[in-house]
Amino acid sequence: MTSDTPTALRFFSTGAEKLFRVADVTGNDSHGLTEMVTGPWLADEFGRPCRGTLGVVMDDVMGHLVSGMTPEGFWAVSTEIHLDFVADPPVDGSVLRAESWMLGRGARTGLAGARIVDAQGRLIACGSTRLQTVPLTDPPGAPAVSSEDLNSRLRADSIIELLGAEHTRGAGGLEFGPSPVLANPMGNIHGGVLLCASEITGSAALSADAGFRATSIHISYLRPCPSDQPVTFAPKIVHRGRSLGIVEVTCRNTAGKTCTTATVTCSAVH
Repeated sequence: MTSDTPTALRFFSTGAEKLFRVADVTGNDSHGLTEMVTGPWLADEFGRPCRGTLGVVMDDVMGHLVSGMTPEGFWAVSTEIHLDFVADPPVDGSVLRAESWMLGRGARTGLAGARIVDAQGRLIACGSTRLQTVPLTDPPGAPAVSSEDLNSRLRADSIIELLGAEHTRGAGGLEFGPSPVLANPMGNIHGGVLLCASEITGSAALSADAGFRATSIHISYLRPCPSDQPVTFAPKIVHRGRSLGIVEVTCRNTAGKTCTTATVTCSAVH
């Protein structure tokens, strides 16, 4: 970012990072590194790995490059994230390694890219994020969370349990109630969590029995999604063929306003 007095903001680890086992991001203003421990909480209720669970670590490692150079009194927020998935994340307790790099900066914008690899160095996913700075109303920090809620979710055996989510009846979507434990340093639901829930919703809409797996997701953040309110994710199937499916997923707050919109592309696994 362009500024006379850039301020290097420290990395704020919140409940979302703890739940997804994401380490602090290190590096400088052009390159970032972090790690993520895997486990059964990255899979659905049937033991199938959910690719969208990489959203938090990818959002963190890319976004911190821009946040770290944000002028005092401002904060960097994601406006778009695009991820391409190459393989399922492991759920065996191994460690994934994520690295990021700056692609470009403007006066109030930033574009960063990243990739995540497994313990053997094989590519799991890659992507990019676009951010812009906004004035701070309150200083960023780790929101207060219930230790009971955090510890309960840390024992989760699936991503649905970890999110505290439920599948909506009839509509085929996803919903979860007020969840400060899923907040970012500004008290809104972490952008990576919103991406994760959107991917789960989109993939489920095409039916796991058909063998579809998410190959990419593009999510746009339209407005903040407060963590102290319930949130819903509704799918709309745009196309479903024998080998390719596309689903649009809309996240809405309690007022019915759209917070995010995502396009999930899935391919049939043969």
